[in-house]
Amino acid sequence: MSSRESTIESTGESTEKEIARLRKALSRLQKLTLKYRQSEVIQKALFKISELAASVQDMQEFYAAVHSIIGELMNAKNFFICLADHDNDTVKFVYFVDEYDEIPTEDNFPMDLLRQGMTGYVMRTGRPFLYNEQVFKELLASGEIKDLGSPPVDWLGVPLQSENRIIGAMVVQSYSEDQRYTEADKDLFMFVSQHIVNALERVRQREFMQAEIARQTAALREINDNLTLEVGERKRAEKVSAVLFAISEVTNTSDSMESFYHQLHEQIGRLINNENFFVALVDEDKRNLTFPYYVDAFDTHLRKLRPMGRGMTEFVIRHKQPVFITKDKYAELIGAGEIEKASSYYGTQPKQWLGSPLLIDDEVIGVLSVQTYTDEVTYKQDDLELLNFVSQHVAVAIERRRNAEEVRRVNAYLERKVAERTEELVNEIERRKKIEEKLFHDAHHDALTGLPNRSMFTERLQQTLKHKRRFPQHNFAVLFVDLDRFKDINDTLGHSAGDEFLLEASRRIGECVRDNDTVARLGGDEFVILLDMINHVEDAKEVAGRIIEKMQRPFVFGESEHYSGASVGIAECRARNDSAERLLRDADAAMYQAKSMGRGRFVVFDESIHKDLVASLHRESELRHAQFDQDFIVHRYDVVDMNTGTEHAAEWLLRWQRDNTLLPADRFLAVAEKTGMIITLDHWMLKRCCGQLAQNPKHPPLFVSLSTKHLYKLADVRVLMQIIKDSKIKADRLILEFSEVELNYSSKRQLSSLRQLAEFGVGLALNEFGRSAGALQFILSYPFTHVKLDPNFVADIANSDRAQKMVRNVVNLCTELDIQVVAAGVDEQAQQDALLTVGVVTGQGKQFGEPVRVHFDDVEVDAAEAKSASA
Repeated sequence: MSSRESTIESTGESTEKEIARLRKALSRLQKLTLKYRQSEVIQKALFKISELAASVQDMQEFYAAVHSIIGELMNAKNFFICLADHDNDTVKFVYFVDEYDEIPTEDNFPMDLLRQGMTGYVMRTGRPFLYNEQVFKELLASGEIKDLGSPPVDWLGVPLQSENRIIGAMVVQSYSEDQRYTEADKDLFMFVSQHIVNALERVRQREFMQAEIARQTAALREINDNLTLEVGERKRAEKVSAVLFAISEVTNTSDSMESFYHQLHEQIGRLINNENFFVALVDEDKRNLTFPYYVDAFDTHLRKLRPMGRGMTEFVIRHKQPVFITKDKYAELIGAGEIEKASSYYGTQPKQWLGSPLLIDDEVIGVLSVQTYTDEVTYKQDDLELLNFVSQHVAVAIERRRNAEEVRRVNAYLERKVAERTEELVNEIERRKKIEEKLFHDAHHDALTGLPNRSMFTERLQQTLKHKRRFPQHNFAVLFVDLDRFKDINDTLGHSAGDEFLLEASRRIGECVRDNDTVARLGGDEFVILLDMINHVEDAKEVAGRIIEKMQRPFVFGESEHYSGASVGIAECRARNDSAERLLRDADAAMYQAKSMGRGRFVVFDESIHKDLVASLHRESELRHAQFDQDFIVHRYDVVDMNTGTEHAAEWLLRWQRDNTLLPADRFLAVAEKTGMIITLDHWMLKRCCGQLAQNPKHPPLFVSLSTKHLYKLADVRVLMQIIKDSKIKADRLILEFSEVELNYSSKRQLSSLRQLAEFGVGLALNEFGRSAGALQFILSYPFTHVKLDPNFVADIANSDRAQKMVRNVVNLCTELDIQVVAAGVDEQAQQDALLTVGVVTGQGKQFGEPVRVHFDDVEVDAAEAKSASA
């Protein structure tokens, strides 16, 4: 072989190797190109899946798009997606495409029904499953799955997993031997499924957000509709209010009734169609209807006056209710006989008619009506309600306008008469001015005394308080004056004498104050005084003293003299922020304090009085709940002959056992009188006295103190006498005591009652002699058998020659009148000696021993025991 041939052969071998190498490289390039193309397809598929979340409109469109994308990657002619509902343990086939099987008819399949199939196996295990006959048989044998039917030629299923939770499965299957799935298809299907799940979650989340947005939008739309409706209602209400205001203005501004009705028609037209409108009014005798205003398209010459009939207008008047009459309603009313058929008498029959009554104090004065003759204008029930609402105000406006017209007519008549009777009119004006002045004076002054009344006094007091706030150095005080024994004078002598007494009292009080002070009568026997511009409270005390001194002077009625007195309470303005109510209240409280201290004095208010009032209220409440036999005890005081020391008589005094305190009579009898318990309490005490005397015939006579309230009625006196009769004791063993302070010399009733008791045989004692003026009149004129000197009177007798002389004269007078004198409150030997010197033989007090408690089983404790019990 030549070298050339050798070279050619070598070159050929080299070429063949290069060609083989190039073929291998080409094969690798083709495989790489196929891989890149597959990768590009997968990337495009994933991109499409990602875009689905933003592009699809609903879930069905999303599932169809997923099917299309899977079909680009593998054989997916038969494809379905199912989703699990773990809460309800069901499975739903949300997308199903199959050559042979139909779409499942049930929306949700029970999980147990699908759990043993291949789809349930994938969802149960969470692993993809590629059908393999050998593997399928093994799973059947192990019980992992069950044969639920003839399987497809090939089947591939992957789980849909979200956040480590299986939410469903995605399956492709083939019924042809030519179309089989590989492990690569399984891996690709599994890879794509996760992206599908992500897109699915985004789409479902978007749908949820859209549904929430739709729900919130619907809620907002509903709120907006409600607001729009409310705005409409408010606008309507504003419109109605504006119309009503305009009607009110028209009432006052229109020149005539015709102008008034015209403007009324115009205003109502702003609310409701009133092209056909009329106002009907009932005349005074209620027999005729007048039509002062009407506008009508057909009845242009409606009669302005017609007798009452049975038309629609009369129907509204009879029933006093608004009516909406349509053709059917009209026929119904005719059939019921409520109205008559249409005629020229009632005018043209409309298609719809609204009528509302004009009511004043539940009385129909007329009817407001609108009507329509065409189908183009229709009314609703709301229009009737609106017309009825407006008619209520229109009725008032018409009544006011008619009244105004009447006033205007009267004024016009008066003006025409001015020229003829000018002088008479001037006199009438003057007379009216005087009447007005008198009315003003009467409204601010007391009718009897002519003094300012409570209203005017309060007004002046408030003005003074305002002045005090501007000028703190301005001082003033309020005096509350209560007259003593006014009720006795009024009851005894009659109301005329009571009026004279009040006039005289007001005159005397007026003499005690300055011109710039204000005296007012609040009512009854109560007067108040405003002392303006005083320097100190001592000025108020001085005025109070003058009033008390003047009121102690006798009041002369005819030929008899009567005595009264006054109790005065003083309240001084304390601060700039004081109030009229506080000053009047405090002055009143101070006055009651003065009365409780014995009357005929004044008291300046302080906080202790307020506390006493509160305590008095508590005491009154406790007294109302007190039990006589349990809470009240009796103490016995011996009445002795001061010469010999022998017992002459005894006196029983009532005590109230209140908790651990033993209250004397003067601490609770006033409260008992106020509550009305005094009569019952006195009856109880008298029965106890009579019972003691009946059990012990040798018991000395008993003094028992009673209220003068028993002396005002003959029936009350008879009750006292009946109690004594029932006890079967002699009447002269009892001496009934009545306080001089409570007696009224001019009371014929008291005198008559005392005389009846004297004739009955009981002893009568004038108690607390010397505490008030006019005491000698009781000795001279009243049938008293005993006179008890007041302890305050006795206290001064040992040291006062004047007191001794007065007592001696009283003793001489009583001796001449056969009246026994008893001294109360003899506590010292000096007092006993002085009393014996002036002729007083009988007395009682601590000088003769401590009081002894009386037990009603006739056992008495000794003085020491009684004293400790009292403490």
